[in-house]
Amino acid sequence: MRNVRVSGTSTLIDGFTAALESVGAGSVVVERQTGSNGVDAEVRGQFGSVSLVLDAEVKLTPPRARAEVGALPSVQPGSVPVIVAPFLSPAVRDELARAGWSYWDATGNMRISSDDPAVWIDRVGASRDPEPRNDAQPQRLRSLKGKAASQVIARLLSTRREASVRELSRETGTGLGTVSRVVELLREEGLLEDTKGGPIVVANQLELAQRWARDYGFETTFKPARYFSVLGEEIALDRLQRSGLTYALTGTRAAAIEFETRGLVAPLPASGIWLYTDNVPGVERAMDLAPDRRGNVLVARCDFLTSDEGFSTISGRETRKIARAWRIVGDLLGAGGRLAAVGEKLAATQPRGVTV
Repeated sequence: MRNVRVSGTSTLIDGFTAALESVGAGSVVVERQTGSNGVDAEVRGQFGSVSLVLDAEVKLTPPRARAEVGALPSVQPGSVPVIVAPFLSPAVRDELARAGWSYWDATGNMRISSDDPAVWIDRVGASRDPEPRNDAQPQRLRSLKGKAASQVIARLLSTRREASVRELSRETGTGLGTVSRVVELLREEGLLEDTKGGPIVVANQLELAQRWARDYGFETTFKPARYFSVLGEEIALDRLQRSGLTYALTGTRAAAIEFETRGLVAPLPASGIWLYTDNVPGVERAMDLAPDRRGNVLVARCDFLTSDEGFSTISGRETRKIARAWRIVGDLLGAGGRLAAVGEKLAATQPRGVTV
């Protein structure tokens, strides 16, 4: 197995499939790629008489600490999630194994664990990163896919202006280095006004939202768990509202509420439930949810609901907490198709001036 860093999602997936073949897997096929159902690739392999499906999540910048592993989505019953990365340290590999994740890195470290069907593969590669990152010289941002980038973009879309990178970092609770790289990318792509070293000002909110959605998606970025509501959606939502938990609706339900507050009719009826929360187990209990890989209730863990970007409380016939409007727009645009059209219509209802 190679012992040098490789870069790019496709290259890493190719390396992963070759590694599977090297340990005896037959008929290895990448069933789908680039974000379908929230994974970068679904890889199917034949191990003797057993067929195994692996949900591969590529991490070009892999987790480096226990807290980062803890922020990964919980492993759902019946799935075999695999982190695919250039390199994974021994400590991170141990933490991934404890969390129920399989893994492979480009130096040859590999662990594939499945109870049903029963498959176990364990291979050791490098214990040290052959090409460690130089944190004193941060890598340039390649995309706007990440959760931290989404907080920066949502804030800029909502206010259209921030005084400085430092102020934007403070307002979003995002690291200064991450904010700097996001702003640098936006400047390079002409999405910010040239203020000659002055404040950060968005040139065109819809263009920025559309550019963001090329990389970002509610499912692909936040990896929400899917559920079926045994109570029915409306009763489940009512119980969630009365639970006192922190949450924010997004998707078509939140868009419908936004349209209604402006005296408009939503272009599509609300369907399914998409929501953010900082307490996924609490939401599961409050809504009486059952895990279902095809379920229409999607629950995403996030950390921004206590920040200024958090949520709005809409009162009326019933009280609902919804994500900020531009977050909803981004989630809909990132979903594509008819949902993206709803996102564009919702964007057209938003104020175009600078707000603070």
